[in-house]
Amino acid sequence: MKQAPTAQDWHAHYAAGRDFRPLSDTEQAILRERLAPPDGAEVPRAMEVACGTGELARLLAGLGYLVDAVDFAEAALERAAATSAATSTSGIAYHCCDVTAGDIGALPAHDSRTYEVITLRRAVAHLPDRTRTVAELAGLLAPDGILCVITPHADRQPAHLRGISLDDAEIDLLTDGWEHTDRIEAGNSTVLLLRGPKSTTPPAPVREGRVPRRAGLPGTGSSRPAAP
Repeated sequence: MKQAPTAQDWHAHYAAGRDFRPLSDTEQAILRERLAPPDGAEVPRAMEVACGTGELARLLAGLGYLVDAVDFAEAALERAAATSAATSTSGIAYHCCDVTAGDIGALPAHDSRTYEVITLRRAVAHLPDRTRTVAELAGLLAPDGILCVITPHADRQPAHLRGISLDDAEIDLLTDGWEHTDRIEAGNSTVLLLRGPKSTTPPAPVREGRVPRRAGLPGTGSSRPAAP
């Protein structure tokens, strides 16, 4: 079995100017329609896990969210912050944080310490214990909050990309712990909108899935100030 890429591997990946697949037009349309905050609502908060160079974080900020964007690759965060500054995108704080190691608790607290939306795109298949990590993220959701998971679907990927994908059985396992689930197909990917976690207590560790190739992953320990 291949070893999971380390924070240094991902730092080198992004420092070399590489990235991962950008949001498709279909994904953007789904996210803008399904994650738009209601009119007149107080300023909502969102977290993007495995933010990479920050494309999804910038979309969420454009919808009106205050965003905590986390990754464990310093080079990814540097590029994300630079792009936010260059595009005059405000309302995003970038944090170097490894959610798989429980570092999420080190983020600067805000008043409620909950999020209306948490996103996890092209990363869930990489998690060494996705059941535990998803349960920990569920504990950060506000009442009626949404965990949005976007994953390549194994049936619509070439064999060499199986490691970055989920199949229907793995998707069913992921959604089983939620009261309300919406599943939307978006080209080669599946979008899951999960509400009402049945439990936010992480189970005993279980290794799941395969070790993948590179894509955007969570991130280890310091914080970056909000982009201007």
